[in-house]
Amino acid sequence: MSVEWLTANASPVIQYRTQLELMEVSEDKLQNNLADVLALSQTQKRLTLLKYMNYNRTHGSDSTHLENILPMLCDFGLHYGIDAFNCEIKSLDEISAIVTDKNYDKLIAYPFLLRSKFPLEGLLVFAVERINTIYDFTKNMDFDIYDDISDYKGVPKNFQDRPIIKPDIACGWGKIRLPLIYDIVMFAAIYEGVSLALKIKIDNIVAYILSSEYDIVEPMYGILAAEHRKYYAMGWDCKKPFNDGQNYTYPNLHRLLLYAEFPTVVKSNWFQNAVGYLTQYKTANGTYVFPSEYLREADSNWVLGSRMSLAENRRKKQYAEIESTFYMLKLLRFI
Repeated sequence: MSVEWLTANASPVIQYRTQLELMEVSEDKLQNNLADVLALSQTQKRLTLLKYMNYNRTHGSDSTHLENILPMLCDFGLHYGIDAFNCEIKSLDEISAIVTDKNYDKLIAYPFLLRSKFPLEGLLVFAVERINTIYDFTKNMDFDIYDDISDYKGVPKNFQDRPIIKPDIACGWGKIRLPLIYDIVMFAAIYEGVSLALKIKIDNIVAYILSSEYDIVEPMYGILAAEHRKYYAMGWDCKKPFNDGQNYTYPNLHRLLLYAEFPTVVKSNWFQNAVGYLTQYKTANGTYVFPSEYLREADSNWVLGSRMSLAENRRKKQYAEIESTFYMLKLLRFI
């Protein structure tokens, strides 16, 4: 009933994604609905951002950063291989040349390039490298990740109340052995297509994150000590949203849907409880209406649960019911 309600009441983006991901409809019908999505002014605006996207400008909170614009287009059902998407990007050879060799940018850019289905050489190789690097650490379920801050000199005052990660765990951006939320984006994009051996390693990494010990790791991990007494806030942990152990204080639907791509997560008590928690927002009509903060649309990083809009008219009260119902049906599909 809710699926039919969505196709009758939603705007083109949710209509298209509902039919693509939650129903079985003809290819002709999908293409017609895709044309409706592409005709939206919101879609054209996002495609324009793609046209001028700087592939070296990966990390940041505004709409021009790669880590936001690519998932924002994916949320509209668009990716590499769709003509309107392809027309707005540089050639694959140009992108390969532009994407920097700096590991910091790779950590952020490659997951979203994979998620957006870019057929670039080296993306999967990098993903396998990250799987092996993280697995070699998480397989031991080691949560003793912090050093004695008194051993470090010249720590800036604004960092002195945060723990310093041991250098052998995070010594420069190319050697981070802890899982980052960007890794989860990447692993979710490739999970179905990798070998059983790699799936087992990803499952181990996910088990590390699912553990209760991970819940008490410092939010955003802590401080990264670099050479020449330089210090950086590392950030980008994989904290679980809608966590009953933390009173459901982190309502990140993007992240919950990312984790749903892993079978070991779906079977976990945390995921089952999180989806169960969201069922309280079910209406008498079988639809759902989440609190507005769950559907946050703001200039912030996509991975932090912002930019939730799916092109519904947010001046209309029904937008929350439409978007909430779509997100909930996506989650229930895994239960």
